[in-house]
Amino acid sequence: MIIEEKLRTLDLAVPDLEAHYRTNLSGARYISHFAVQNLLYLSGTTPMKDGKPFLTGVLGRDLTVAQGHEAARYAVLGSLAAVKYALGDLDRVQQVVQLIGFVNSAPGFGDQPRVVNGATDLLVELFGDRGRPTRAAIGCQGLALNHSVEVVMTVLFAGADVRPPLARDRGEPG
Repeated sequence: MIIEEKLRTLDLAVPDLEAHYRTNLSGARYISHFAVQNLLYLSGTTPMKDGKPFLTGVLGRDLTVAQGHEAARYAVLGSLAAVKYALGDLDRVQQVVQLIGFVNSAPGFGDQPRVVNGATDLLVELFGDRGRPTRAAIGCQGLALNHSVEVVMTVLFAGADVRPPLARDRGEPG
């Protein structure tokens, strides 16, 4: 519960993954996570706040680097929600192994690493050096529902118990 206490001091909280999975605005089909031994692979997450897409748009056109940095912080909260759901406790994370950030970018925008720093910075605030991942920051033109950022994370965890993944199987928005 140490990590969740740190989140509370930052006035942040992980969303309820089960409630989030009851809707599927994009119509995408996937599972929340998949464990291979003590590695937990997570599906991509996007910035959500109060159950709604947060800071949508294109970096370098609609949003500033600072707004993108904030969006990346909220995107990684979704990843942490999947970790909490799967493991029951964020303190079981031994190391954030990899973080891949996709940034919805205008032509010529080259600050993707600074945007994705929002996710990395939050992970380091919460986990210290255990939150410092290998990383890629990739510019793309277009993300589902006009999201500004999407992050994909892999973590190393302690213990053996992992809940089965949640599935998003609905093929239509709603």
